[in-house]
Amino acid sequence: MVRIFTLNFPFKERVCTALVSLRSIGYDLSCQVKYMDTDIHQIIPGGSLVFNLSGEVKTGANLDADPAQELLSCTTAAICGYLKE
Repeated sequence: MVRIFTLNFPFKERVCTALVSLRSIGYDLSCQVKYMDTDIHQIIPGGSLVFNLSGEVKTGANLDADPAQELLSCTTAAICGYLKE
């Protein structure tokens, strides 16, 4: 089953919006995130990330930079918070 929703979350002292698609893969969740804010496209080219909540990043984006790691962390925390509601 796939769950699709929009998510607002704080990042760099502002609220960002993303379209999130979650899919179960065994005991993990695969997250496909499309960031609506064009400023984020400077951090993540194309504005999309694909990763598992367990921490495996499946996208081709370079996540070695600190802003990209911070964005991934904020996104993951927001998704986990959404799922707990």
